[in-house]
Amino acid sequence: MFENSDGFPFVVGGATASVANAHPPAIQMFQLWQIYISNVNPLLKITHTPTLQAQIISASANPAKIPKPLEALMFAIYFAAITSLTEDEVHTTFGEDRAILLGKYHNATQQALANAGFMRSAELMVLQALFLYLLCARPYVDPRSMFSLLGMTFRIATRLGLHRDGSQSDMSSFEAEQRRRLWWQIVVFDKRIAEITGSTVTALSSCACDTRMPLNVNDSDLSVHAKGPPGPYAGPTEMVFCLTRIELTVAASPDNIRRTVTTPGGRPLHKPMVHYSPSPSSPDIVSHVANQSLPSDLAAFCSYVENVYLKQCDPKVPLHYFTLLMTRQALCKLRIIDFLCRTANTDNVDQNERDNYFMEALRMVEYDNLIQSSEMLQGFRWYTYAHFPLPAYLCLVSELCHRTTGDLCERAWNVMIENHERRGLLRRHNRNPLHIAFGRYFVKAWDAREAAELQLGRSLPTPKIVVLLRNTLAKTGSRRPGPPFMAAPMGPPGVHLQQQQQQQQQVPIQSVVPPPSGPSNAAGMPAAMGDLSGMYHPTAKPMPAQSATTAPPQMAGVGAAGGGAMMIDDSMMYSGYDPMGHMYGSSSSAAAAAAAATAQAMQDAEIGGMDWNYLVQLSSLSGFNPAGAGAGAGAGLGVGGYYVQGTGA
Repeated sequence: MFENSDGFPFVVGGATASVANAHPPAIQMFQLWQIYISNVNPLLKITHTPTLQAQIISASANPAKIPKPLEALMFAIYFAAITSLTEDEVHTTFGEDRAILLGKYHNATQQALANAGFMRSAELMVLQALFLYLLCARPYVDPRSMFSLLGMTFRIATRLGLHRDGSQSDMSSFEAEQRRRLWWQIVVFDKRIAEITGSTVTALSSCACDTRMPLNVNDSDLSVHAKGPPGPYAGPTEMVFCLTRIELTVAASPDNIRRTVTTPGGRPLHKPMVHYSPSPSSPDIVSHVANQSLPSDLAAFCSYVENVYLKQCDPKVPLHYFTLLMTRQALCKLRIIDFLCRTANTDNVDQNERDNYFMEALRMVEYDNLIQSSEMLQGFRWYTYAHFPLPAYLCLVSELCHRTTGDLCERAWNVMIENHERRGLLRRHNRNPLHIAFGRYFVKAWDAREAAELQLGRSLPTPKIVVLLRNTLAKTGSRRPGPPFMAAPMGPPGVHLQQQQQQQQQVPIQSVVPPPSGPSNAAGMPAAMGDLSGMYHPTAKPMPAQSATTAPPQMAGVGAAGGGAMMIDDSMMYSGYDPMGHMYGSSSSAAAAAAAATAQAMQDAEIGGMDWNYLVQLSSLSGFNPAGAGAGAGAGLGVGGYYVQGTGA
């Protein structure tokens, strides 16, 4: 799906061009800033709000005189703000199509970065802009290309010395803290893209880093003029979500790479930096760093995360609630991977353990449904598009080929069907190659349940998703799948994905809209996940289709022919596919008609590779079982997957 999209997004040494005319009016500038503060900043914390706000206010008075580093960051903030909004929200607030503003600020950010000389700049602000740009451009870039771009970002970060903790130099505590926050966000993002592409090479595995975790403090506690670091809090602060993501990233780091390398402080590189201790000497366990490793057993680590980060979170606070759900979902994922690692070469798996594995997968999707349905988390939902619960789906579908009746079976199907509605998968009508490949197993599991119910003299209404999948499989001529992922009580065999020839064409622009929220609940954390089986299942309402041939307004000096500043164009960013999986464009009237007819269904297509063999063997997620990490499912069992914008599969 990303065929012929290898164009490097920047021309090295490309010509500079003014982007002053691309700035929004002052009133919109502040609106975008406020949206960024509400929706993006709490999840990243790479910018210091009080300091940056004063600079933006000053810059708004004369856009033509904005310093280049600040200008690059401002455009990245515009881009991030629009990314976090739905189509309806953009229309209501700015009176324009979301795709138009995305294209405009994507291109302007790219040009502003080139103007600032981002690859040779020594300004931290330029690196902040580059990171934010890549994070928002992720849905439109092949994950393999993004992996390489993040490698470049990582090299820039190490050139600036972000991998060395600022406390070792004479820099201010404020600057040292800003560098820590940015470094760890780069590491977290790099780890996620490495996971998607099936790579074990990450920023942590290839760098002797001694940068400490950021302090558990609020922005108001940091001051440019402070002589020393502020005293950290014992409870959750504005940094709670960021700290949990860092903990999960560090804890799952592989320990089999560069074992002999040590940091300048003498710590072996393969040792996780953040410590675990049942009785820490420091009262602030969140920010304490010691030369101790995290527990080798997953249960102890999960208990550590719950007690240190989640125990004091208030579900009535949106950031706390999002942290609770996302972190517990991630812990479910780790338990699933841990199970697969431990049972990969086992012929007989204890039924109780298998039941626990099934329940972890069920809870993982249930947590996702809570996130997608909560109105208070609407502004944070953009972050979840990179975290589709795919491992849980694979586990559930494989198990449901055998668990064909009963309350748990019904609960699992209800949860998956609801998740399809919440994430808008039904509106895509299963035209994505992921749905075609994975859909065979989904249908097989439903067929098994249907047959079991018929034997009991009962009939079931066929879910809409199953009907759509059957129609799609019939059109594509897909054959029935072989044995399911876990037909035998052992590690999952791979899935062979049939190669499909795709004729790629160019399309000027394709609207990109995440799934609408639909009816939602702002409920707090339930007392038990078992209470979620009866959650309301909304009926997805289709949104108005956007024209597939609408072009964004051309900005003076930005993306003009011969400007040499950009290699990515809108046809690459906003591409779509017809019902048979072929890319459509505007080279013919038939193609244009197909584009218009399926714009809503495929308006946010995005893919990437996910190697199942990687997940169950020496993945970065199997770090909790060093002894059994090498026990894979065998050669040739990898799965080629796809990464879907709006679902994050």
